[in-house]
Amino acid sequence: MKISVLGATGGTGQAIVKQALANGHYVKALVRRPEGLKVRHEKLEVFIGDARDPDIIETLIEGQDAVICSLGIPAAGTTRAEIDDSIKTDVCMVSTQLLFDAMPRHNVARIVLMSTHGAGSSNDGSDYCNWLRNLVKNRVYDKDDMEAFIAGSDASIKWTVIRNPAIYDGEKGRDYNVYTRITIDRSSKITYLDLADFAVSEVEEAQHVGQFLSITEPLDNKNFMASAEVAPTCR
Repeated sequence: MKISVLGATGGTGQAIVKQALANGHYVKALVRRPEGLKVRHEKLEVFIGDARDPDIIETLIEGQDAVICSLGIPAAGTTRAEIDDSIKTDVCMVSTQLLFDAMPRHNVARIVLMSTHGAGSSNDGSDYCNWLRNLVKNRVYDKDDMEAFIAGSDASIKWTVIRNPAIYDGEKGRDYNVYTRITIDRSSKITYLDLADFAVSEVEEAQHVGQFLSITEPLDNKNFMASAEVAPTCR
């Protein structure tokens, strides 16, 4: 397949690029800082630009089979003092609007978008969601807007949104599951490699089209697990 990856310099984005290449796909990667992408491969083409630029989106989409969008909240920082949230951001919202406009015109039907648990309808007022939204206010608001746009879109696109908890460096192959509804806490987590593997597998097999998913390793809190709703697969 030919896959475009937006946000390719972040921890999740780089893991997605590596996994897509490892699976034999051709990748167009959009970056703002080329030095931030450490991957080199004969099947990788790097583009420098802003995901809010319509011309860049057109270039990325042309001739492709699918898109994985990994823009937004960075991994670095766990306190308000470590994260500069003073400037409103709209990169997720604007890029998604551009992608949903461009993809049908280029006959590209499949897109997987990375969000965060606590955005959109997963904001259940739990301690975790309140903590996250206070920590990265403007960036999670951007995810809110992105998710609302997707939910209301009638574009002929097969989309899946993946909401992650905390992401950490670790081996691929740990147990995890995906849910359409779940309450999580700050112990919830997923490795970069497992998150990337799931995102790429969704492009390849499209098992959860039209779903907002939360992904996490098993939780210790039995009350959370009892009320969770596992995401159904497409048939």
